[in-house]
Amino acid sequence: MINLRRSIVLSFVGLLTPLAGVLGRTQDRASVVPEMKVLLENEHVRVQFHDVAVGEKTPLHSHPSYVAYVFSPYTARFVLADGSVKTAERKTGDVFYSGPVTHSVENTGSTPIHNLIVELKGETPGL
Repeated sequence: MINLRRSIVLSFVGLLTPLAGVLGRTQDRASVVPEMKVLLENEHVRVQFHDVAVGEKTPLHSHPSYVAYVFSPYTARFVLADGSVKTAERKTGDVFYSGPVTHSVENTGSTPIHNLIVELKGETPGL
């Protein structure tokens, strides 16, 4: 499983490295959730695990545009900076893209959220 994760990380980084820039740190998830695991960070991308336990809710935080790979199925509720609410149900192996966003994430399901997040530097995080 670790070799699979490493391969996925390296594939994402190889594909996304050309998208360069500077990442702002306003409400950065790494600051508000200090136990977050950063696997790689350079001037182009930040690769991290995004883990949210069953019933847990993250503090409000921001991301620049990012791509995520889902390691295990989950259900979540997202509260955006403007107070609007969105929900998602993801399956193992899903890959999705998000533009810049500021949100909190609540795990509303019965399994932990475990995603690999590849943030693309060069944009202002969450509007």
